This record gives sequence, C-alpha cells and structure tokens, in this order.
Amino acid sequence: MQKEQQLRVWIQKQKRLISEAAEQKDRDYIAMMWQGFLNGLCLTNAITWQEYQELSREIVEFAEGFEAV
Repeated sequence: MQKEQQLRVWIQKQKRLISEAAEQKDRDYIAMMWQGFLNGLCLTNAITWQEYQELSREIVEFAEGFEAV
C-alpha cells in the first residue's frame, strides 16, 4: 500500500510539472523522464509488468491531452 501511495504522490508531481511547462519540448522531456523512471522500477522488480503498463498508459494519455492544446 505504501508503494502505491508513494507512486501516486510522484505521479501527481510529474503531472503538475507537465501542466506547468511552457513549451512542448519541456513537456516531452518530463514525460520521457517519467517513462525512464518507470523502466527502472520495472527492471528492478519494484513494480510488476502490469503496473508498468498501466502507469505507462497513464503517461501517454496525460501527455496526449497537452499535445492537442
């Protein structure tokens, strides 16, 4: 449960950073750092493959919402 809570806090921070970024390249950079962090968590077995896929999908869906702006 604590792992889930820690991930949610981190994800909310990343979403805030993306939403506050002035340029698309900055939003892209933050999203790629988010993806890299998830890759590391998955490779070290800190999260399962299913958790990785769900969180990765969340990145894509959130970032796509800002590309349309």
